[in-house]
Amino acid sequence: MADTEKTANSKYRIAIASSDGESVNIHFGKSSFFYIYSIDDESGYALIEKRSVVPVCQDGSHVKSEMEESVKQFRDCKYVIASRIGPGAAQILTSAGIISMELPGSIDDAILKVWKYNRVQGLFL
Repeated sequence: MADTEKTANSKYRIAIASSDGESVNIHFGKSSFFYIYSIDDESGYALIEKRSVVPVCQDGSHVKSEMEESVKQFRDCKYVIASRIGPGAAQILTSAGIISMELPGSIDDAILKVWKYNRVQGLFL
């Protein structure tokens, strides 16, 4: 049974807030685009889409209902990565079963960090 669980967790999607498709450089609530990657812990990763979203953060604040609607756009993702994620957004993502991480820097480095994190989490299943 452990092998089945490990296989089930080895494929997932992540959403990355980026203005250029190369670096994690946008605040979650201010991003207009998220790059969606398919990750296979055994064979690598691939960009599958550039998803347009409506930024929900206005002057450092947001409407909770709008944030909840925004988070629904990531239901197919296990992780959401941004340069910054406020506590309200992080809580709503967590409530939706999505792991949020602040990982500014290159997208490749962020994916590697998520991959390592996911592998370690898999040890405890």
